[in-house]
Amino acid sequence: MPRLEGFFDPELLARLSRLELTARRMVDGFLAGKNRSNRHGFSVEFVEHREYSPGDDLRHLDWKVLGRMDRLYVKRYEEETNITAVLVLDTSGSMTYGSGALTKFELGAYAASALGYLLHRQRDAVGLVLHDSEVRAFLPPSAKQVAIASIAAKLQGLKPSGKTGFEDILTRVAHDLPRRCLFILVSDFFVPIDKFVAGIKFLEHHGHDAIVLQTLDEAELSFPFRSNTLFRGLEDSREMLTEPHRLRTRYLDVLGRFLEAVRKQCAASAFDHELLSTGKSLAPVLSTLLAARSRRRKAGSRKEPA
Repeated sequence: MPRLEGFFDPELLARLSRLELTARRMVDGFLAGKNRSNRHGFSVEFVEHREYSPGDDLRHLDWKVLGRMDRLYVKRYEEETNITAVLVLDTSGSMTYGSGALTKFELGAYAASALGYLLHRQRDAVGLVLHDSEVRAFLPPSAKQVAIASIAAKLQGLKPSGKTGFEDILTRVAHDLPRRCLFILVSDFFVPIDKFVAGIKFLEHHGHDAIVLQTLDEAELSFPFRSNTLFRGLEDSREMLTEPHRLRTRYLDVLGRFLEAVRKQCAASAFDHELLSTGKSLAPVLSTLLAARSRRRKAGSRKEPA
């Protein structure tokens, strides 16, 4: 495995190395095989050469390389990918919270990096969006060798801040993408539920696929506070000094209803939803997600008419 910096965890990548990330619905790509495409032909953007394999289209042999090296190579293009994917990572102020070793942003960055690495290893095109209420960085999906290094560089040393955005972010990003994509959304999704629903429905309506990774801190999920506590807003200047035991039941009820609304909308749109916690290992959650997508893909293929 190549040495990668930042949020590329070698142990996590090794745990996922035998798995693949398949498209749940038809997205725009080209490579025949596990992810079918509705596109025909190649884009004009050359990516690299790869060695000829039996069954490759002879029209794409590079005869000049054959003449120089006496070996068969085919030209590989940007569109010759299984999946065109974009990692959409929330870098707003609320993602800085962490009651333990990791903040929500760090957990989300590790998850996004692992899935991005897996996609790139599959020869898929992968891009990156970093956002709060605005798009702060955008790397267009690419299958080139430098794609993962570019993602690592963007994440290195990043300091989350600002307010959380969602619906407007997805609208702007999708406008800049030339095809239907797999969106990997990583956020706490601390936005009004109607904004979340509108964003998810937008992706569904435009034929995109999505994996929704909701990243929360263990303390946010369990609310373990006992003594008088001063709570400070991470995206505004509000403060509240309170006795947590008076709020716990109400807080957990509101949180539970919010999480259920998020899950229901994802299910209604046929998008995967996973809850990531800073208190639990990423590997089992991501492994289960990938295995489930693969099983559904295989089951769907068996049902297709010959």
